[in-house]
Amino acid sequence: MSFYRTSGEGDPDPAESIEDFDPNDPDATIVHYDLGAWAHDDQAELIAELAAAGVPHAWGEADELLVPESAETRADEIIADLEARLGVGLGVLSRAELADDEPTVEYDLGEWPHDDRAAIARTLDEGTIRHRWDGTTLLIAAADEATVDSVLDAVERGDVVGDLDTEPAGSGDAPDLPFETLTTFFLAGERLARNQLDADGLAHLLEAVDVADPANPPYGVERALWQRACGLSDELAGALGDGDEPDVERAGVVAEQLRDLLRPYI
Repeated sequence: MSFYRTSGEGDPDPAESIEDFDPNDPDATIVHYDLGAWAHDDQAELIAELAAAGVPHAWGEADELLVPESAETRADEIIADLEARLGVGLGVLSRAELADDEPTVEYDLGEWPHDDRAAIARTLDEGTIRHRWDGTTLLIAAADEATVDSVLDAVERGDVVGDLDTEPAGSGDAPDLPFETLTTFFLAGERLARNQLDADGLAHLLEAVDVADPANPPYGVERALWQRACGLSDELAGALGDGDEPDVERAGVVAEQLRDLLRPYI
């Protein structure tokens, strides 16, 4: 957890209540928690937990949570519990775990709006893309760089918003796609995982890629899952068709990722 203290000259008050807490007291020692990578819903749940536990708290600049030093231990316990239950936090493994020894790519998102970072975090979590946060720096597996680039591009365009659950599937301008489009992605991934030069598999993949809109999932398909499938499908099509010669090795890896991602839904 990323945090720091601003120290005053007074001694901590073990009996300090929520009503007594004054974050502007020059004599108070304040603990600052940076929650910039937390979604609004997760921040709200944290505040509810702190209030229920009687932990004094206040908001500082941007997304900083302030608590008195006397409440630090209890605040740490509540935050750690939420990080474990919700898969959120800073500098901890997300629900899509990134191994410590895995090659990574870093994205400095400190200048991105909070809502955009929340959209990225939710999409990566729900899309099972391996990553973790270090403050506002996003670390992802090097193998997923192209897919994460697609996610960031979609967020910048406004195709993905902070609270993905509030935007229903099929709400974009493009016509609704049938669920069979997801099946086509799966079948193409399965065939191309076995044989990267399978002409029918590539034809089915390109046909689905041409009509798929990452911002407009088929009815009944979760947005994060759909965006992940579109990103992998684009990457697979690029590996097989963008260069003078198909990148068979890369295509095989991505095809397996696409197949494994969609297998539970087909």
